[in-house]
Amino acid sequence: MPNLARFFFVLLIVLLAGALMLGCGDDDDDDNDTPDDDTSDDDDDTVDDDTIDDDDDNNDTSDDDTNDDDTGDDDTSDDDTNDDDTGDDDTFDDTYVAPWPQDPTLGLTYNETPDAGPLREKVDDYDLWHETYHQPYYGNTVGAYFTDDSYTDVAYYFETNDSCIWTGTYLAAQAFRYVVTGDEQAKTNAIRIAEALDGNLHITGRPGFIARYRALQDPQVMPGDCDTDPECHIVDEGPYAGDFWRGNTSRDQYTGWFLGMGVAYDLIDDEDMREMIRDDVIEVLDDLIAHKWLIVDADGWPTTKAPNVLMTQKMAWTLIGYHLTGYDRYKQALQKWIRNDRRIFLRLLNISGMNRYTQYFGNNLSHENFYSLLRLARVYFSPDDYEFIQDVFDNQVHTFTRLSHNALFTAVHMTQGLYEPEERDDPYQAQLEEDLTDFMPPPKYDYFADPQGVLDPVSVFLDDLMEQFPFLQEIMGDVDPQALNPFPVDEQCAKDFQWQGNPFKIGPCGAEQPLQVNAGVDYIVAYWMSAYHQLLLKNQ
Repeated sequence: MPNLARFFFVLLIVLLAGALMLGCGDDDDDDNDTPDDDTSDDDDDTVDDDTIDDDDDNNDTSDDDTNDDDTGDDDTSDDDTNDDDTGDDDTFDDTYVAPWPQDPTLGLTYNETPDAGPLREKVDDYDLWHETYHQPYYGNTVGAYFTDDSYTDVAYYFETNDSCIWTGTYLAAQAFRYVVTGDEQAKTNAIRIAEALDGNLHITGRPGFIARYRALQDPQVMPGDCDTDPECHIVDEGPYAGDFWRGNTSRDQYTGWFLGMGVAYDLIDDEDMREMIRDDVIEVLDDLIAHKWLIVDADGWPTTKAPNVLMTQKMAWTLIGYHLTGYDRYKQALQKWIRNDRRIFLRLLNISGMNRYTQYFGNNLSHENFYSLLRLARVYFSPDDYEFIQDVFDNQVHTFTRLSHNALFTAVHMTQGLYEPEERDDPYQAQLEEDLTDFMPPPKYDYFADPQGVLDPVSVFLDDLMEQFPFLQEIMGDVDPQALNPFPVDEQCAKDFQWQGNPFKIGPCGAEQPLQVNAGVDYIVAYWMSAYHQLLLKNQ
């Protein structure tokens, strides 16, 4: 194309990329113990969406609606001009948040009498592996590298940097498991893991700041350079003496923490645990609000890994806080964000198109946050606001991920999205079962793969564009040629958490490492979420 036309085209791409990267929002810091294949990802996303907040001091102590009496609509002369439902008779106003408390649990019954089918047998094996090998010390999830193929002795543990998100995800899975099966082991696991996440919060020494990981000062898991690594902290005195923890925590780790704590609070019948979770959520939320939704490290400065909490996360986490406490300050924050004149921002901040080609793991974070948001929005927001958020999720977030051989994303769509099951040959149900069937049984070790398929022309174009204009990689992240259609689970490149891996990625990728075993939280959460919502029966 002519040089001038090419210049304006590239400029358009840059502007669009900026909007998209702001919108996809839930970007992972991709900070794990294995080599990072995203060389341009440092997650220094400095764009704070608090600029659209009408509460300039953002302390949420004063409500925009000074006449709010918490009973729903305080506008007794409502003329429906700001009503979400213009045909309604003033039942719900523009800032409606239901009175506290509401019950989001399903109240379903489960038939556990049949013999276990192959999918249930596989999750039982994964649960046992996790309990035995992947929650050492206090319970935080890690991978295990074994001494030999007997898989009896662990040489060392890995994946501590991303432990908090997977620990919280595992906690949610055990809560689902407990409701479905009534298994006391699931309840024991859940309480232990909730206590581990509580420890992650309090070991840091700064109220409201959550560690990525915490364990004993054991060479099997503690880095040898912990005394010089600024993200690694050794504790030699106080209640956590003898432990170490990892800091510089990102918003993706908080995503898993809130998901697990919120689900466990509702589904595990242990009042001591529920009181602990309630206190912890208050502590974390109030600290985030006080710091204008920035994650502040133990040194008093924002972390350097994705510290700014984005709009969907704010809504989801604050709604969890309101659900646990009924506090008016959380309700007031929600009332600001759900106003009709804010809807454009929620749409813009959830444009996730570029996550098809770069930083694909952001899709997992979006789906976990929307699960937290939607399961509570159903009982706390007006029907119109709830349906709007469903629409944002289904038509802006769950788009190219739909029917992409990702069982977790499919389960979130089927349980929280705009999903109507087909009477016959439902493609979502069929692919959910196919993907869980194709998922390898434990041990879930790293392997070599070489998926090949018809190339997606957009990915080829973007790859060529970035070779010509390398600065675009700094804006958008690197793009490599990808497949036009997603690969089945058993043909995809291996990932520590399979559902954050890109199913369109073309190989060769990975290496055959049968002794390097991942925790299997990916299968565990996809299965138990599906079972909890009765998408799967025990005999399947």
